[in-house]
Amino acid sequence: MKNILKSIPVILLLLLGSKLTNAQDYRFYQAFDAVMLQISGDTSIECMLKKGIIVLSNNSSRLNVRINIPYPSINYIPGDTTVLSAEGLPFELSMPVNSWMIQDELTSAKVVDSWGFVTMNNITKAVKVQYIPLPAGTEQDGNFNLSIIIQFNPRDFNLDEQYKNSQIIIKISDATVNRV
Repeated sequence: MKNILKSIPVILLLLLGSKLTNAQDYRFYQAFDAVMLQISGDTSIECMLKKGIIVLSNNSSRLNVRINIPYPSINYIPGDTTVLSAEGLPFELSMPVNSWMIQDELTSAKVVDSWGFVTMNNITKAVKVQYIPLPAGTEQDGNFNLSIIIQFNPRDFNLDEQYKNSQIIIKISDATVNRV
């Protein structure tokens, strides 16, 4: 009995240490690369976007996508240079998702049409979004990846005049969904 009582603090410390290690894992997100297409008439320009992240909160049904669009790729110079980010213009998409429906559709390759809200250049607008849930890991762990197409008009976000009659499409392929 004495030996059991002496070993309880050690066991508790080991359990606490393993829980802290698991909690720290959430700080590290798996990033993805995307492609941005600028389409104007019959011409298009393609640009790589690096280190985007997709986050799905376990407590909500909101999916968030964050990417930095390099300034030179959109010929953009912010009016307020005090918020000039070395990484580019922040692009944030927030959209509702039904994670149970996604789990049901994982192997169907079904395209889901949706709407989300993009915040860019201090402006938030509704945009058209299409996504395909893809299996990742085992069926039991509930993880999934997403391929996403986001389409918007750059003039809705006060981008450069040269994009007045163009569309921008951001394509994300088989990206890891980070759960927090």
